Amino acid sequence: MNTDKHRWLRLSRGRPVVLHRGSPAVSPRNRHRSCSSPYLCSSVFICGFLLLLVSPAAAWEQAFTREEPRQPLHVKDSNCLQVTLHDACSEDVAPADCGAAVQAGMDAWNVVPGSYFRFQSTAQATCCRAGYQREGANANCISWREDSWPAEYPPAGIGLTTITYDVAGGAILDADIELNGVGFQFGTTCATGLADVQNTVTHEAGHMLGLDHTDVPGATMRSRSYPGDCDLRSLEADDTAGLVTIYPSASDPGICRGPAGGVNLDCSTPDDCGCRAAGAGRGGPGWLALAAAAVLARRRRRS
Repeated sequence: MNTDKHRWLRLSRGRPVVLHRGSPAVSPRNRHRSCSSPYLCSSVFICGFLLLLVSPAAAWEQAFTREEPRQPLHVKDSNCLQVTLHDACSEDVAPADCGAAVQAGMDAWNVVPGSYFRFQSTAQATCCRAGYQREGANANCISWREDSWPAEYPPAGIGLTTITYDVAGGAILDADIELNGVGFQFGTTCATGLADVQNTVTHEAGHMLGLDHTDVPGATMRSRSYPGDCDLRSLEADDTAGLVTIYPSASDPGICRGPAGGVNLDCSTPDDCGCRAAGAGRGGPGWLALAAAAVLARRRRRS
């Protein structure tokens, strides 16, 4: 499984620059994101937000496989994606408020006329990890990293989403969101300087279902945000157009399928390796970031 594609934007003399790193450092833990027969799998990182100049508007974008021939990423043969929240949620927010904000972020996608797609919540997990197990249970997990933000992750990232997919057709096998509790403080009230939980999850949930960024101003899947931003909580026409096109009501498969192997709530593996510490996770498509100056002004570290 390839984990060698990181794409993000940064400010360079006032212009956004797309960077491609062919072979970033990959920790031994990340190298365990492997998938063998019967699937040929891969993982992809999809960028999140930056506070940048707006490019000319274009329509919504669907994410594609990295491998040729490139295939559109999508949830296959299921009218839902079951999502699991780590029970610790964010250290900055009361658990009930945090959970409600996460749910609201997913619910934004659940009420779009003309689309059959739904996010469905499972019981909460005591452990999350990003990646896919061909053998054993899995979870499409949302978790906060409170103790460390890996060096191979975008340093200014607020959130990172990992999608594992079937290379042959682009079917999404696993999707996981990790949020940066080390470098950012989270909130639920749109307060200045705080990364809003619902705002962030609404955007990242779009990546989980296969959407990439759009240049349309005002869209939830736009590639920019700012401290205290809550504009992304509600979907705009560009976002709903993408959802309805990929998952039209007329094509409803009529069944909600859970993760392969069942829902994994404790990071258990077939060989009983155990799980990692609460709030930990790995991997990502989707990272949320701020312009460098804003990040330096508002980052915080926990001891």
